[in-house]
Amino acid sequence: MTVPEDRETRWMKRLADGDGDVVADIRERYTPELLLFCKRMVYNEALAEDIVQDVLIKCLRPGTATPSGSLRGWLYRVARNRSIDEIRKMKPEVRLSAMQSSSRIWAAAVVPLDPTTTPAGKAMKEDRARRVQEVVNAMDDDLRDVVILYFFQGLSRDEVAEAIGLTLSGTKARISRATRELRNKLRPLDDSSL
Repeated sequence: MTVPEDRETRWMKRLADGDGDVVADIRERYTPELLLFCKRMVYNEALAEDIVQDVLIKCLRPGTATPSGSLRGWLYRVARNRSIDEIRKMKPEVRLSAMQSSSRIWAAAVVPLDPTTTPAGKAMKEDRARRVQEVVNAMDDDLRDVVILYFFQGLSRDEVAEAIGLTLSGTKARISRATRELRNKLRPLDDSSL
């Protein structure tokens, strides 16, 4: 009995065969999450949209669309690399200004707001989301990338490894180190009584 191919495997084969029509399927499936990831990386919605378009265009280039693992992990790797390139181009004061104005990109994903929550409860959740964002933004870029990919984007460890170009064991170690740092920095902010 043969195992049916999953959608990603079929899409990767079509990319390898030069089938440009598959990009529409990939765009439909992955654009929303890649866009959110890029917004979290570069703190700029328009720039994030440009990066996602570049990722999709890269899928069309002959010989470049050769994911070694999962398609999703490869797409995130390309998006991460392009985001890093854009961050390096930014002047430090521009990046800091963008980071300070990016709270709406993070708030909904950090602590989902329940529509039945009281205004005071919503304010506390938004405050907690802002504090988590500040801690994540203050992390070294390598740890910050892992936190965004693993905790906020929901990539598996294998997909994170593919996206950041590390072995699985190296990725697990980095996730562990990032988790430890988050825990240590957020512990003083713990609002257990909320």
